[in-house]
Amino acid sequence: MPAETTKRPLAATDAHPPAKKAKKRASSSGGAPSSSTPPLGKFLASSEKPVRDKAVASLSRFLSAGRIASRPVDGAAEDDEDAEQQQKEEELPVGELKWDEEWTVDARLAPDEMAKLWKGIFYCFWMSDKPLVQQALAQTLADLALDVRPKSRTRNGRVERTRAALCYLRGFWNAIVSEWGGMDRHRLDKFLLLIRRFVHVGFRLLEREGWDEHAVREYNEVLTGPGGPLHVTDPKVLHTLAYHLADIYDDEIERTCAAHLPSSSDDAPAPPRTVPLVLLLDPICHTLAICPTKVMFARFTDNVFSPLLEAFLPPKPDPRKNQKRKKNDPPPPARQEYPGMLACAKLDGEGEGEAAGPALARAVMRRLFEEGGKEDTNETNRRRIYEFVAKSGVELE
Repeated sequence: MPAETTKRPLAATDAHPPAKKAKKRASSSGGAPSSSTPPLGKFLASSEKPVRDKAVASLSRFLSAGRIASRPVDGAAEDDEDAEQQQKEEELPVGELKWDEEWTVDARLAPDEMAKLWKGIFYCFWMSDKPLVQQALAQTLADLALDVRPKSRTRNGRVERTRAALCYLRGFWNAIVSEWGGMDRHRLDKFLLLIRRFVHVGFRLLEREGWDEHAVREYNEVLTGPGGPLHVTDPKVLHTLAYHLADIYDDEIERTCAAHLPSSSDDAPAPPRTVPLVLLLDPICHTLAICPTKVMFARFTDNVFSPLLEAFLPPKPDPRKNQKRKKNDPPPPARQEYPGMLACAKLDGEGEGEAAGPALARAVMRRLFEEGGKEDTNETNRRRIYEFVAKSGVELE
């Protein structure tokens, strides 16, 4: 009997170390943290900056399923296997992607898990208290969207990689929409900066995927669908989020396009016209069709469409040109310019050179006019859309 009583505790204690090692291996391989490990969100929301920095590094490994340990300076993969896998993913032709195949989101990227994770990420950014720290962290958190990878490695990898990144972006917008009502004025500016970085990285993500039409439409759904900032018919979505998107939307498309403009050298080739500008403006057109207030309608037309028309169309003659300006009169506003869009936006066979601008203006107004004719556009907004298109002076035919 004494021998048996000594063996049983040893057998019980012997069973623990292998289980702990297994949990440690699962955590280090990019899987979900074990129940014995404090959740990642707790470290992200720590009041200590070194703890938050380490948590953000762990977040990158977690979102990339362990394939991206850190962001190398030269963009190389961490090892040969990952480098070969990334190369295979990049070489998949855009035209052969299988968007119609079903894709199951792995547990790490499911909506409930993203909501928990983004709670920690949100307060990680909330705790950052110096301008340079805030700017760097905002860029890092946005760039993580380009690192997200699904666990599975299939022949449809580019589609799954894009949808995995969209899970991360959807989690961001759901968190912002949920927390926006509790934002105080002292932290407002830095979160507006964070939103701008995420809008920009959304366009960079679509650019990485060759501006594939399916990818663009799924990204547009993130903005306009439930929990998105442009789901303006939901009373839980505060309109100030939509207003901020109206303020920055054109600028962030232009930033993406301008990165491909040639240098000052005359021999530099023109960038390819690959940016589907009209399709990128679909969320804005949809918002104009369903927006509940006249103020929101004016905000989007004044800050999104009017600047594009001003940049794309020849300048109109100023009736005050020959009038003598009084001493205290303000100078005329500077003309808006979007050289990146003019050089990179798709033309669909219409116009080149100096005619590119009017062709783009015509395509944008034609798309807005079509939105006004849809059944789900309410009558008030339909009238406003038709009136705006008529005043634009653009001939649709």
